[in-house]
Amino acid sequence: MATVTIRNLSDEVVAALKERARRNSRSMEAEAREALIKLVDENDESGIEQNLARRLPPRRWSVPAEEIMAWVDANPASEEEKQAAAEWVEELRAERENPIFDYRIQDPWERNAPA
Repeated sequence: MATVTIRNLSDEVVAALKERARRNSRSMEAEAREALIKLVDENDESGIEQNLARRLPPRRWSVPAEEIMAWVDANPASEEEKQAAAEWVEELRAERENPIFDYRIQDPWERNAPA
């Protein structure tokens, strides 16, 4: 096994390490060894990562289609919602045939230009 010497640690760091070792019933050397092992262990998260994982729920940036379809199947539309959807579709069809608003994009300078 190798031996490591760490120089120029501040008194505050040494005091904190001693206190942590006391709380965990270890020597300061054993505490430093444990901290270094955890630091380089690829499967272990740092204390900050663990703290955030405890406080924040996991986030997903997308939802799989299967999950959406399962939700839709588990929550069928009521008759009232089906009627509202049918009315909305009819309004859209009527608007296409006889548009109330002209949604084409026009340059305001061209629109107001003399013919």
